[in-house]
Amino acid sequence: MFVIICSAFFYYYENNTNDKIDSLYDALWWGFVTSTTVGYGDIFPVTMQGRVIAILLMLIGVGVFGFITASFASILVEKNLKKGMGIVDVTFNNHIVIIGWNFRTESIIDELINEDSKIKIAIIDKIDENPYNNKNISYIKGDAWKDKVLKRANIKNAKIVIVLADRSLENYEMIDAKTVLTCLAVDKANPKVYQMAEVINHSNIVHFQRANVNDIIISNELESRILVRSALYKGVNLAIKELITNSYGCEMYETTLNPKYIGKKYEKIAMEFLNKKISLIGFFRNNETYLSPSKDTVMQEGDILIYIADNKII
Repeated sequence: MFVIICSAFFYYYENNTNDKIDSLYDALWWGFVTSTTVGYGDIFPVTMQGRVIAILLMLIGVGVFGFITASFASILVEKNLKKGMGIVDVTFNNHIVIIGWNFRTESIIDELINEDSKIKIAIIDKIDENPYNNKNISYIKGDAWKDKVLKRANIKNAKIVIVLADRSLENYEMIDAKTVLTCLAVDKANPKVYQMAEVINHSNIVHFQRANVNDIIISNELESRILVRSALYKGVNLAIKELITNSYGCEMYETTLNPKYIGKKYEKIAMEFLNKKISLIGFFRNNETYLSPSKDTVMQEGDILIYIADNKII
């Protein structure tokens, strides 16, 4: 409004003496250009009154636009600070939610990013701030067993939830108890989400099954078994390392059975894959894993093939 008023006065004083001012539109153009301090120079005042108006408009324009710029900058900074502190709700869909921050979390996230640089991840924990400066990785501060915290992580639209053991607890027996409580809360919030949980004590598996956890990882037991196999068979350790990391070598992948393979024998499919430099090692069927199955096994609709290759190519 101030710009319009100044432009009107400018037109009044300059109209008869300034050959650059042919209409009120020219004065309005000059007013907006001058207030933003752009100053194209196509129109300039020739009267004393016009110059006074120009000075006022420039001074006030600098202040107003400076205030607007500062306000926007302040909003952006505040938003980024809140996001880093874990107090901004997640807007991702089809994302992975990782609950808990321990010595495994960083390597898990790094592997996920190596697999897909555009993957969306939400971390839930009570650490001070988001460890990642990545627009695809959000952080929610709070207790994951609380419904309001899970809601802020948009758990209803998540595709996978990974619940890690809280090893910071002094009471060792309480670690699995807290994890189960979190899994129950997740299952209540989104019964359809694929849920994975890290378990410390093997005897607690039944509790995780009751919480509808899809994949139960007994970390200590898994580490012990890998250690034993590595001790007995020296090359196994190197092979396992290569298969479970994205940084080098071959990886393990899975793919849904192509309809054209339904009713065909496993051996024929394996040979066809081998010609493409893909090693078929087994398949999933009805929640059961079949590794190195009989060559005469007939493949069925819904089977999920497990293979080893340099890249995910099928």
